[in-house]
Amino acid sequence: MPTRLKERTSSREASAVRSHRKLQVIAILLILIGILLGIGILSYTRADEINADTRLIDLLGIFTNDPQIRAKAEATHNWLGLVGAVVSNFLINGTLGYFSLVVSLLFLVWGWGLLRERSIRRSLSLSIYLFMIAYLSSTVIGMIRVITSHQWLSLEWTGAIGEFSALVFSRLLGAVGGSIVLGTALFIVFFLAYDLDIRHTVERVRYAYDRVLDRISSARSRKRDAEAGRKAESNVEVIKRPEEGEEQREQIKPPSSPLARTQLSEALERLVEGEEETEAITPEPAPSPERGTQLRVLRRQAASSEDSSEKMPPIVSEVMEEEIDYSPPTIDLLDPSTQSEAINDEELKENAELLRAKLANFDVEIESVSVTPGPVVTLYELVPASDVKISRITSLADDLALALKARGIRIIAPMPGKGTIGVEIPNAHPAVVRFRSVVNSTKFREFQAPLPLAMGKTISGEVYVDDLARMPHLLIAGATGSGKSVGINTILMSLVYRLHPADVKFVIIDPKKIELSQYALLRNHFLALSPDVDEEIITTPQNAVSALKSVELEMEHRYNRLAAAGVRSIIDYNERVRSGRLHDTEEIKHCRLPYLIVVIDELADLMMTAAKEVEEPIARLAQLARAVGIHLVVATQRPSVDVLTGVIKANFSARIAYQVASKTDSRTILDMNGAEQLLGSGDMLYLPSGSPKPIRIQNAYLSPEEVERITEYIGHQKGFSQPYRLPSIIERKKNDFSSGSRSGRDELFEEAARLVVRHQQGSVSLIQRRLKVGYSRAARLIDELEAHGIVGAFDGSKAREVLIESEEELEQLLRELEKEWK
Repeated sequence: MPTRLKERTSSREASAVRSHRKLQVIAILLILIGILLGIGILSYTRADEINADTRLIDLLGIFTNDPQIRAKAEATHNWLGLVGAVVSNFLINGTLGYFSLVVSLLFLVWGWGLLRERSIRRSLSLSIYLFMIAYLSSTVIGMIRVITSHQWLSLEWTGAIGEFSALVFSRLLGAVGGSIVLGTALFIVFFLAYDLDIRHTVERVRYAYDRVLDRISSARSRKRDAEAGRKAESNVEVIKRPEEGEEQREQIKPPSSPLARTQLSEALERLVEGEEETEAITPEPAPSPERGTQLRVLRRQAASSEDSSEKMPPIVSEVMEEEIDYSPPTIDLLDPSTQSEAINDEELKENAELLRAKLANFDVEIESVSVTPGPVVTLYELVPASDVKISRITSLADDLALALKARGIRIIAPMPGKGTIGVEIPNAHPAVVRFRSVVNSTKFREFQAPLPLAMGKTISGEVYVDDLARMPHLLIAGATGSGKSVGINTILMSLVYRLHPADVKFVIIDPKKIELSQYALLRNHFLALSPDVDEEIITTPQNAVSALKSVELEMEHRYNRLAAAGVRSIIDYNERVRSGRLHDTEEIKHCRLPYLIVVIDELADLMMTAAKEVEEPIARLAQLARAVGIHLVVATQRPSVDVLTGVIKANFSARIAYQVASKTDSRTILDMNGAEQLLGSGDMLYLPSGSPKPIRIQNAYLSPEEVERITEYIGHQKGFSQPYRLPSIIERKKNDFSSGSRSGRDELFEEAARLVVRHQQGSVSLIQRRLKVGYSRAARLIDELEAHGIVGAFDGSKAREVLIESEEELEQLLRELEKEWK
């Protein structure tokens, strides 16, 4: 019996392969005919008109040495010979003129559609649009011939059909009225064919015009600044590094004489007089016979392309079954920076002086100080004398904060990979790091990764970008108002700006209901929806559980696809789909898989209401989902051990900590102290996967207005005909419990159903007590009752709703189920 089944299966597979090959052969023939017709029409000349009276059957005379046919063949200059001359003469003069090239395009459309196995409806609609554009264009040219009395254009531009249609329209509506009607009809068909929105197109033209004006203004500004820089004189001694994102380093060596303090102040004054854009000058080496404190100031060059007006790179995508005309959001939708990110030079001088003086008061000798100004925090790297213990400096954190009048300082002892001690001091006037300056930076535009994230700027002012696919999951924690929701917005918008809707999908869970609600406009572009959930942005715990289980089921389905294809990752699978090396079977139809990003804005709220039901799918997805392109971004404002359990934390190696309330919370999220000393408002510590120490980053600010503009810009475009659908967990339960016999159900199913309906209470504990069964069996019985529509879905800690109101109604349902079982 198994041998026969295997033979029938292999026979069906062989038949499917033969049918697939036949379609491929037909498709290639159609494409070949289209190419030949195009060559014949494009190589048409007026000399081909002598063949107007030649019929296709007359061409057989070439084999019988017919002298007339041979003479015509020798006089023909068409690239396809006499056949091409006859066919192109008929199409051009007898149909639509040069617009009869649409016939060649129609063959190509149908051939390509068969080759890519597209739906017949799509090829048919595209063919109709192409023919209407060709017909109306030919008629419009014919109307121009009528208006100009055939003086400007020859008949080859219109053909017989275009000429006749133009005469009909001119006699019915006049030359002017006919031209207006035909032009409007061509305009409408063109917009329908390309599925364009008129208002959206006008906005794109306006954006392009504004971008050109911005570039002209920016070029003029750079020219003025360059002229001013050549005229300016500077006494600053700078050493320029050769790399991109290089820093300007200035060295001052005041001697240890009684005038040391005065000379240090004079040197700092010389240091801060120059502009950041001053041209680099290499200093001459100066003798330094006396030992003293060395101050080095490290600056980024101002000539950075972080906020240039260059356009984002074009999005190229291999779309699965359906293609859309998608236009990525433009940089103009983001607010530009309104203030300089450079630190106040007076503040730099004062902090350096106070820091040196305060350490000297405690007999801590510092050999050199390197200062790296950032937009929000300035890093002072200290090189202590060889006899100074690190613990002496770390114990002075509060004293240094008091002396500097800072909101709080953070000491890094020692700096990873350096022989220095870092002291991070907040700037008195911090700058706002705009999302535009980060997403429009050269580093982000040229960053090659499947899922690039624009994290923000480091304390040195450099743009920091990382790959979510490499993390592969991200855990975020921070107190209320510390910047978590803004951080999630920057993560989502980083992917929206770089990826096509066919390449990435989002499952967004927002228990707070207001933070991420604007993304509902992306339903048919970037969202993945579960059939068991009735909302685009998930806000209730029961819907969150259903969505997470649907994502878990999607993971299993993807693993089945990868196993059938014999690959180990989504990248290899999509590459094989793109190259056509995978063949469909009855069970699996291979298509390109998008990345799936699951975003949970507040895990604590879900864990309070449905801890066990939420923890299980999150832990399983974190363990297994990386290979199939499913990644989690989980945020919480309460990083306690009952929310971030060990099972959840185990597979979240990449973590972000915003400002938290205590050292305990910092150790929970980062396994170390430090997050409690952050400043809030986007100041964060990012712990990359596999890194022993976190990186301090100022998260880019993205306002709600900017998010609204971007989502509306994308939402007004035509998306996919339906959103990306996750598998239904309810349907799976029905299939599992409806296997065709009673053996697939618990023998206590009917008794449990009567018990639940009689008491109108769908709880596991009721079934445990009355039927005297364990928790696991009672939970399975509840799942069976839910699958057959007797009780409702999970609703947190509440008992499930009973959907059957009376025992008579239940008995009728059980009789119907009995028929199905038999």
